[in-house]
Parts: sequence; structure tokens; C-alpha cells
Amino acid sequence: MSKRGATLFFLVILCLSSGLLVQADKGTAAIPVVIKERAGLDWKNTPLTVGVPVAAGDRDFQNPPRVLDQWGREVPSQAVLVSPATDTTVPRWWRISFLGTINRHDSLVYRVVPGEEKRVQPRAAVRVEKTPHGYLVANNFLQLELNTTQPLVAKAWFDPGGRGLFSEETLFMAVPWELGLKTTTGHYTTNNGPEARITLEEAGPVRAVFRITGPLPMQESRAAFTYDCRLVVFAETPYLRLALRLINTSGQQVTMEEAWVRAAFNLKGERLETAFGIDGKAPKTATLRGNGWAGVQVTSPTRNQWGGVFAAAPGDSPAGWVALTGTEGGIGLGVKAFRQQYPKGLKANGAGQIRIELLTSPGLTWEAGVAKTHHLTLFFYGARERESLQYMAGITNQPPVATAAADWLNRTGVLSQPLVTATLLDEIKPELKNTASLLKEKNRTDLLSLFRPPDGGQAVNPEYWGFFNYGDLPILFNVPWAQPGQYWNNNAYDLPYQLFCAYLQTEDPALLELGEAALAHWQDVDLVNPVANTRPFPGLDHWRDPRSGAVGAADDFRHLFNDGLMLGSFLLDDRFAYELALRMADRVMLQAGVNFTDLRTVSAGISTLLTAYQATGDQRYLDSATELVAQVLSWQQQQKGGLPTDFIYKAGLVTDSLVAYYRFTRDPRVLAGIRAAVDYSLLHFWDDEVGLIQNAGGLLFTSALDLLYRETGEEKYYQVNERQIRVLADSLTVEQPKDVALYYRNVFSFFNGARLPRNKK
Repeated sequence: MSKRGATLFFLVILCLSSGLLVQADKGTAAIPVVIKERAGLDWKNTPLTVGVPVAAGDRDFQNPPRVLDQWGREVPSQAVLVSPATDTTVPRWWRISFLGTINRHDSLVYRVVPGEEKRVQPRAAVRVEKTPHGYLVANNFLQLELNTTQPLVAKAWFDPGGRGLFSEETLFMAVPWELGLKTTTGHYTTNNGPEARITLEEAGPVRAVFRITGPLPMQESRAAFTYDCRLVVFAETPYLRLALRLINTSGQQVTMEEAWVRAAFNLKGERLETAFGIDGKAPKTATLRGNGWAGVQVTSPTRNQWGGVFAAAPGDSPAGWVALTGTEGGIGLGVKAFRQQYPKGLKANGAGQIRIELLTSPGLTWEAGVAKTHHLTLFFYGARERESLQYMAGITNQPPVATAAADWLNRTGVLSQPLVTATLLDEIKPELKNTASLLKEKNRTDLLSLFRPPDGGQAVNPEYWGFFNYGDLPILFNVPWAQPGQYWNNNAYDLPYQLFCAYLQTEDPALLELGEAALAHWQDVDLVNPVANTRPFPGLDHWRDPRSGAVGAADDFRHLFNDGLMLGSFLLDDRFAYELALRMADRVMLQAGVNFTDLRTVSAGISTLLTAYQATGDQRYLDSATELVAQVLSWQQQQKGGLPTDFIYKAGLVTDSLVAYYRFTRDPRVLAGIRAAVDYSLLHFWDDEVGLIQNAGGLLFTSALDLLYRETGEEKYYQVNERQIRVLADSLTVEQPKDVALYYRNVFSFFNGARLPRNKK
């Protein structure tokens, strides 16, 4: 065939292929999913998990959807419906795991499309087998034995060739992982405790997810500590992830000495090579024999202690991973946010043992009901794959992240307010474009500035992280009515939710990192874990009252919302957060804690129930919210239409929760109540000189003003809203965490009405 003929032949084939691809996708609905690379590495067939909402009544995505890459080629995937299908106003959420490929510093758009019976399968799919005492789970690289009598992982096999050949020769770990802790009253480990409970949460070709729970009993008491773990095994990958949570379930303070996870690996060779990750530098390496060891401890935000064969090097900041390599392969173990969650330690020796010191400083008090969650990654590699070590830091701390596109989230209406995107900017009038862009950037900088300027190359100043305070912010009360001192209550008013929304709006990875930390603090510290309560609901025993200065228990969720928990569960594949969000709603159903002397209790109760309803479609949550709304409307009538309170922002919070309820029900009585509350506030509290409803707390009325403008067309609501938004964008200074979470809570809802034609009334 001539050169010209060959060229024509390949052009015909290309056209036919393109035509078939277009035909396959023609008329098919597609959900864009944005993948961001954060670690500066190239990733191939990397497992990613994303939460994808589908609008209520959408018929295209009733069955598990598929995933296409940027070229339109299907990639292996599996999908689980998190919330049940419903024809009401509640969107459905799919949790989709798939294999993605992305280059360093890149950003790609994959597409989620309606599913078909025949799906692309991974080359090394995950297989799960039930055994008398647990499970065997394997892909072609790894095989794990999970045993109720030997938690957390009993045995592990590794085939570097990826052929699925598992035997005594490929047994890399014959001794179970050990989780242990030492207190002033004893020494307790999983090896001498009762059997664990192992539950298979999800199984498919791309991944399998297991829940492993059990007690660590102490002498003459019930389970003093409880471990709750989530283990994930992926297709086509030689690593696993383990989220390990330790909870003080003793009912009292416990004085700690140490806590650890350790494992021993069968690595060939008389001497082993070890490598410890260093931030911004090449790994620190050494050769170990027998009991020779190397290690590092982080004892404060700025202090690192290297030991064993490593000389002191206080300037070398550990990245949180360690590797041991023998003649035929090696093992790496990483701890997420290692330095930030000090005090921590890592240690390895020449006998193939690795130890993670979860707590290194003796004498620390572990409060009752407080948990501590650690995210671990166990990575296997062959003798010729030592370059894989460069991926340890990325896999541990900064793997690629996938999120549904912001425009799609706006379209489905799953967020409480729209995200400012290029599409939204195109839809609003020109004179508001700069205001919207400025407000978006101001929101980002106000959130980041709360955590102080970056330090040591990190977006988060390490001064604001620690064993029981990571992800939260200290604040000094200087007002006359408050007791002086530091308060760690600044996740109030759902700061994590604001951080996640700001990330979706800007794609700034620092906001995602902060959101993860805040969410962890929310679950581990701010709320008493349900496992530690006499009833299976989260407790509020860690609230420090500013008037008395005492740490005690609150009776209600007045300052706590579960929106951030729920959104974080979908963004981060955090099942713990999902369960806690529903537990909060369950508690409100049985013990609403509504107190009209503090309207925050009203708004928190309604909002918590509606978040659970939107995530699950469970009617009982909406019914309970309806009961609370009826109480509000009845009380409001007694107050001549107003919502009297000591601070205007509390009235704004209530109207915001009523707006959320109206979105689901379209109840005209609720709309009338919202209008009465807004009109009352405008009549009595509008300050034309400053352009706010009394003060900055008036910004909480933004969603109500926007709704009234869209429902009634009355220009006054739009004008007040626009005036307040411009004040925030142009001149208002926001410095405290509470204020950032409050003032930005619903301000972007103004742009719902700003996209409509102006019909003055």
C-alpha cells in the first residue's frame, strides 16, 4: 500500500471510530467530574472516589452510572446509591469509585454517564471471599486475611508481578497488626482483647470496604477504649488505606502514657534499607541490621527529634512515611497529617518491624468521649520498584481528588447557596460581576487568614494543630462578660461547611486541607462520639462556656450544624461523618432542645433534620422538621410577626432554616412567616447609614430576602439585599472564625435573584 493510501486508510478508521464514539454518547446525559492533581506526580489507573448528586426525578441515572475519561473512553468503575431513589424534591447521591489517570499539576474533566449492564472491568479486580472468622480480600497484587480473632489485618501476601500468585513465598506479613495503648492503669492491645466485629460495607471490582470494630477493655471496667476502623482495598494497586479511630469509652478522663500501631514484615536479606520521608527534600536513608533502628518524633509544632542511626537534624521535617526494603521487595507505611497531629512518632528496625507512635508524650489527659482518627496507608513494592517511594508522600497526604463540577452542584441545588462560577457570572448583570468575584475572593482569603500566614511551606500554621486541637482555632475572649482564656469552640456555625464550599468554588487545595482538619476535629473532639454515650447519639460534653469559663455539657445543638459533616462525607468518602450527621438528626428527633430564649436552638434543630432528609429522603426527618416549624410559626404569631432575640444574627439563622424548609415543601404559611420576620426586621432594625439590618448579623437574612424577591417580585427585598452584599464585599472586616462562618453562611444566595430579569413592584 502506498504512503498516500495508508494515510487515507487510517483517516477512514479514525473517522469511523469518532463516529461510533459520538453515536455512543449522542443524547446521553453527562455529569462532569473535575480531577485535580496536588502532589506534583503522574498517576496512572489511580483509584478515586467521588460523591455525585442527581436531581430528584432524574430518569437517566436510576441505575449505577459509568465513568468516561477526557477522551470519552470508559474506565473501570463501581457505583453505590448512598441515598434511596425518590420522586420528591430530594436529590439522590451516588458514591462512585473509578480508576483515573492524570499528569502532574494537571486538572481533568471526566464524565459520569448513565449505566449499562456491560461494564469495563479492571485488569486486577478486587475479589472478596467469606471465611469462618472473617474475609479474604485480594486483587492480583495483594491478598489480605481479615480475622475477627486477629484484628486489624491478620496476614498479607504480595505478588510484585501482579499475577495473583499467593503462597508462603509471597507472605509479606505473617503476624497481625497490633493496636495498643498504655495508661497509668494498664497496658492494653488488640492481641489480648475480645474478638472484633468485621462488616463488609461495599464490594465490587474497583474496591472493597470493611468496617472493623472492637473494644480495648481495662481492668474492672467496661471497654475503656473502642477502636473503629474502615479498611479499603482497591483494584490494580499494591496498597490499602485504613482509617483508624480510637475512642475513650471509659466514661472518665484517662491519663495516657503512649498509644501505637505496629507490624512485622517478612523482608528478605540480612540488612534492610530504610527511608523516611522529608518535606521538601530527598528521603533520609540508612541501612539497618537486626535490632538496629531509625526513627523520628514530632513533639511540638516546630520540634522534631530524630533517633537511632539518624543524627539530630531539627531542620528536617518528617513527611509522615517510612519504608523498609529487602532483596525481593519492600513495604511503606504512611500517616496522614503526621506533623500537624503531634505528638507523633515513626520507628523502623532491621528485623522488619515498623511502629507508628500515635501518642508519644506521657501525661496527656484523654477526655471522656473524645476520639482520635488516623489515616494510614500501607504500600507494597517489588525490588525493582523503589522509585515507587516518591508516591508514598502523595498517596499518604495529597492523592488526586475528584469532585462533581461546581456548575453541576448548582444545577442540582444540593448546596444551601450557589457557587460563584463562570456560568453564574455570565448570567448576572454586568455591574454585579465584580461584586460577585470580589466576594468569592474575600471569602477565600477570610477563611485562610483565620489559620495565620503559611509557615514552613504549609498552608496551615502548625501552631494551630495538635493532639486535641487540630483543625480548630483558639480565640481569646476580651469582652467584659467572658472569662479570659483560650476557647476551642470555633467550628461553631459549621466552619467546615464553609471551607468545603469555598474549595468547590475556588479549587484552592489549602481550603480542602483545612476542611478535612476541621471535619476531623468536629467528629473527634467537638462532639462526644455516640459509641461513648449511654444512648447512641452524639453528646455535647466539651462546650466551654464563655461566661463561666467551665467545660461542661450543653443541652442542645445551638451552635452546631451537620451540613459540613454531610458534605464532607460525600467529598472525602468519610462514612464516619455521614453516620454522625444522621445521629445528630436522630437526637433532635427525640430531644429537639428547642428554646425560644435562644433562637440558635431552633435554627440548628430544623437545619439538622433537613440535612438528614436531603441526604436520605427519609420522611421522618421532614416530619420532625415540620413539627419544629409549626412551633416557630405559632410562637411568631404571639410576637406580632417578629423573631425577638438578643442578637439579630439569631433571627437571621431562623429565617434561613425556614427558607431551607420552604425549598422542600413550598408551604405558603412558611413563606408568610418568612415575610413577616423580614418585614419586622426591616421596619425596626434597618440602618440606612451603615447599609445593614442593624449590624453585620443582618447578613443572615440574605437567603430570606432573596427568596422573597423571587417569590413576590418586590424590589425592596432585592435592594436591601444588594446593599448588604456590597457592604460585605467593599468595607466589612471579618476576623473571627465564628463571624466568617456566620456572615458567609448564605450571602451567595443573593445571586439566585440577581440572575432574574428585574420586574419592579
